[in-house]
Amino acid sequence: MFRLKELQKKQQQQQQQQQQAAAPATNGTDAVTTEPTDVKRQNSNDLKEIRKQKSKDSYFSLKTKQSSESGSKRANPAELRAQKDIDEMEVPVGCAVSFKDTNDILNFNLSITPTDGLYQSATFQFTINIPSTYPYDPPKVHCDTLVYHPNIDLEGHVCLNILRQDWMPVLNIGTVIFGLMTLFLEPNPDDPLNKEAAQLMIDNKKSFEANVRQSLRGGYISNRQFPKLL
Repeated sequence: MFRLKELQKKQQQQQQQQQQAAAPATNGTDAVTTEPTDVKRQNSNDLKEIRKQKSKDSYFSLKTKQSSESGSKRANPAELRAQKDIDEMEVPVGCAVSFKDTNDILNFNLSITPTDGLYQSATFQFTINIPSTYPYDPPKVHCDTLVYHPNIDLEGHVCLNILRQDWMPVLNIGTVIFGLMTLFLEPNPDDPLNKEAAQLMIDNKKSFEANVRQSLRGGYISNRQFPKLL
């Protein structure tokens, strides 16, 4: 009888110990099942952030690349040389350069107001285009102001030796501007575009000079009216 009670007591104690042992195990199991879930969620959030950052990095890398490519497209040899010419250029007195588009250095306007000679004080407008083959080919020049001149025809074409056969890559935009100013200071009847004006300058210089003055005042020459520039 005593032994039976003692055995029952031992069994109860063992059951209690098993229950106590089971309780931490359960808690441990809960911890194991809970912690990986939290870690998973955290890892998922971190992964999203990483992807977002990579996406941003890729975008800015692309923009930087596009900007670099755009810059490299703009910086062609003609533009680099034209920029160098303009940076180093000393514009003659009476000349002024202007750009319609500051991002387009290959196209600009030139105004010339001679300080001496027959065309003194009148202002003439030119359009200058730098070709993509510059400096191996000369700039293209057009006179936008109608003028009575042996070296400029009535359509605005300009006859200047350095714009044709005498052009060399060592010449520059400043040389062209200086040459255009020289045309007004010293017209050259030996290389004409307006042959009538050139022939008159050779045959009768006084009559030629009178025609120049009349044209600058807005008069008619050979039934063609010229703009009033004085």
